[in-house]
Amino acid sequence: MSIRTLGKQSLIYGIGTILTRLVTFLLLPVYTNVFTPEQYGVVSLSYAFTGFVIVFYRYGMDTALMKFYIDAEGDEKKKYFTIIFSTQTATSLIFSGIVFVTASFLSPIFLGGEYKTLMQFVAIILFLDALRELPLLVLRANEKPRQFIFFSLINVLLLMGLNIYLVVFLKMGIEGVLVGNILASSIVLLATMPIIFQNFKIDSVNFNALKVVIKFGLPFLPAALFAMIMELSDRYLLEWLADTAAVGLYSAGNNFGKFGLLIVMGFNMGWTPYFLKKGKDDDAKQTFSQISKYFLGISGFFIVFISLWIDSIVRFKVGGVSFFGEDYWTSTQVVPILLLGYYLFGIYVLQLPGVFITNRTKWVPVFRSIGAMLAVTISILLIPLLGIIGAATAKAIAYFGMAFAIWINNKKYYNIPQSWRGILFPIVYLIIVAVMPLNFTLRIVLSFLYLVLWYLVVAENTDKQKIKSLIA
Repeated sequence: MSIRTLGKQSLIYGIGTILTRLVTFLLLPVYTNVFTPEQYGVVSLSYAFTGFVIVFYRYGMDTALMKFYIDAEGDEKKKYFTIIFSTQTATSLIFSGIVFVTASFLSPIFLGGEYKTLMQFVAIILFLDALRELPLLVLRANEKPRQFIFFSLINVLLLMGLNIYLVVFLKMGIEGVLVGNILASSIVLLATMPIIFQNFKIDSVNFNALKVVIKFGLPFLPAALFAMIMELSDRYLLEWLADTAAVGLYSAGNNFGKFGLLIVMGFNMGWTPYFLKKGKDDDAKQTFSQISKYFLGISGFFIVFISLWIDSIVRFKVGGVSFFGEDYWTSTQVVPILLLGYYLFGIYVLQLPGVFITNRTKWVPVFRSIGAMLAVTISILLIPLLGIIGAATAKAIAYFGMAFAIWINNKKYYNIPQSWRGILFPIVYLIIVAVMPLNFTLRIVLSFLYLVLWYLVVAENTDKQKIKSLIA
């Protein structure tokens, strides 16, 4: 796979990932104009609980499927898919059964009130999402990004249509949000059944292979758990240290900030199979360095652009209704901070080849634990002082800690040369944009000036030649 192919597939996977997550963003006009911040806080806590618990449903089997399916040949692929799909089905049924039965006990702790029915809906969503992910991973492993994006688009259209119908027209409130998720996940799972049947072969089940798969996948559970703590603990810490309304306000801003995360996730979907195959080549490190420079430049542009225009976007009105309800306008103050955090997360992801190629994946939970501890500790210190800004700042510092830790570790075992100008330029530019008083004209100038300055300051002669060739 060439750099051009990586870029193409990352773009397609990125669009697919963005489409999947974009539904929450596109529904913000509905949520912020229909729900109070407290009600939207309950919706956000439901999603946060789902994000935490789905890690235990997967327990590293998603990573194991990518690893063994890519490495296998012929019917060996079916063997590993069958083992993982069967195991995931059985354990997901057990886990969802536990959540469903204990919903009355769990809802006051994790949803902030007596929401037994909502917690039971969440149990159903968890089961469906755990299984729905597996055929999509097969599409990634087989390098079929167009089919991947097709199912992502179907999911988005269903979620949007069902949420609008159930919440706005049937006025089902918070329950409408979760029922819409259940229906959409069910339909997408049914639509991917042909992929499941093509790869499912029950007589290929091998318990020795099951042991190998579990042994490989389980070490990724702590890393995934720490990742969820980093990404979702801010919601619960705000609930406990502030109130549910603060969760709703922060979540509205966080959904804009997540554009930075979506860029990184979309890139990583193409990045992981790329560096696993490319890592054996003699010029791998230099190639990884080039990719890092280009990716950080592009992602930096997007986070700067969003930061420049976020206030104008949320206040934009159609028919007298603003994109965000007025109660949520102050949520934009966290967006630049969160975008910076996800940019730093991108630096961490770009360092992962050094860990995988040298077979030091046991370090991944260590890096993640550093981020999780920083996120929780700094949130506890800053939320009482700064509220939602404190939560966003803690997340950014946590991602910096992860990126710094993996960089120090890689210097000894697999040092990938980095362009410090490429790393620092977007950060400095974003800080300048965040502190400057801006009018409409200056926003337009700064949006395009980024590209010009990156070309002049960061790009080397070889980069400029490639850019000119690409444009031509």
